Amino acid sequence: MKNPLSWQITIYTVTSLTSQIKRLINNQFRDILVEGEISNFKLYPSGHVYFTLKDDQSIIKAVMFNFYGRYSEDMFRDGTSVICKGRVDVYEKRGEYRLIVDGLEVKGIGLLQLKFQMLKEKLLREGIFDEAKKKLLPLLPQRIGIITSPAGAAIRDMLKIIFQRYPNMSVLIYPVKVQGDEACYEIAEAIAYLNMTREVDVIIIGRGGGSLEDLAPFNEEVVARAIYASLIPVVSGVGHEVDFTIADLAADVRAPTPTAAAAIAVPEKKELSVLINQLKESLIQSMRDILERKRFSLYQGMMELKDRRDFIVSYRMYLDELLNNMSHHLSVFLLNKRQAFQGLVQRLYDLNPDNILKRGYSIAQRATTKEVIYDNRQVSLNEAILLRLHKGILGCEVKDIIDKET
Repeated sequence: MKNPLSWQITIYTVTSLTSQIKRLINNQFRDILVEGEISNFKLYPSGHVYFTLKDDQSIIKAVMFNFYGRYSEDMFRDGTSVICKGRVDVYEKRGEYRLIVDGLEVKGIGLLQLKFQMLKEKLLREGIFDEAKKKLLPLLPQRIGIITSPAGAAIRDMLKIIFQRYPNMSVLIYPVKVQGDEACYEIAEAIAYLNMTREVDVIIIGRGGGSLEDLAPFNEEVVARAIYASLIPVVSGVGHEVDFTIADLAADVRAPTPTAAAAIAVPEKKELSVLINQLKESLIQSMRDILERKRFSLYQGMMELKDRRDFIVSYRMYLDELLNNMSHHLSVFLLNKRQAFQGLVQRLYDLNPDNILKRGYSIAQRATTKEVIYDNRQVSLNEAILLRLHKGILGCEVKDIIDKET
């Protein structure tokens, strides 16, 4: 009898099972730190190094490519405790998993530094530190936001510098923890809040000096991303001059100390006054130069006009001559046109039918149709006709028709 559950059973090949395991492991264990003790350390001529990483209960095979030239072989003898940065991969031909190491540090001399370096490389690849994306600080901010501990010496130093430089500067202090596990989240929330309210023109984040552990909150990814996302320019002033943090790299401007951050963010009022006076004098001088150039151009124009006075007089005389000649020609032209017009008027007068009738002529018309008779063949004997005279009309009857030749 056929097993009713056989359709639910999946049978893997060795290759397919190994591929799925590889995919799961690759996705799960990337960019990890693994602590252990080195054994079977062997550097190959290719420059790659193979070794085993172990603790009291387990071992894992590890490989680091291009080891030669990056590290000293003497630093990593068998038995050395190290912290490796890398990812887990599956070597499918042997069905083995191993640690692919990108970097390693001797334990006790660089865990925080290794974390710092890993995060720095990650954010660098993403463009978080791109100089082209840095925002410019305002020349004269209306209000400054300071994110720091209200109890530390750093805030007192910053306020002292700010009010020395600009006594009436408005300052908004957002109190946060600057060390401890929760400090990074408080700093990130403060940056987001100041961006939401838009109450300040520039943000200073900082604290005084301390150990690498004390400065750890400023080396956290959440702080770096909050700084990068800020629409308000951020000045980072963390620790002493020799200290360098992820926040410094992400900020728009890095100051070596909190005091220096305050000095960078706030211009000195006296210096601004001097600058304004310099700009004023420069503007006045520019206006003077422009007026002088215009005055010189006007003088040149007046001199050229004076030099051309004779030229203008000559052309005035020439114009008078032209006008005089033109008047003469115009008079002759008008006389000729007047005579021609009078001739036309006389012709019209002569051709007026009334004027012709005055001279003894008459106009013959048929009595019935008023048709003008200009040929004796148009009428018949005894037909009634009309004779239109200068004064009055005669009704007549044709008694005889005489040809012209007769």
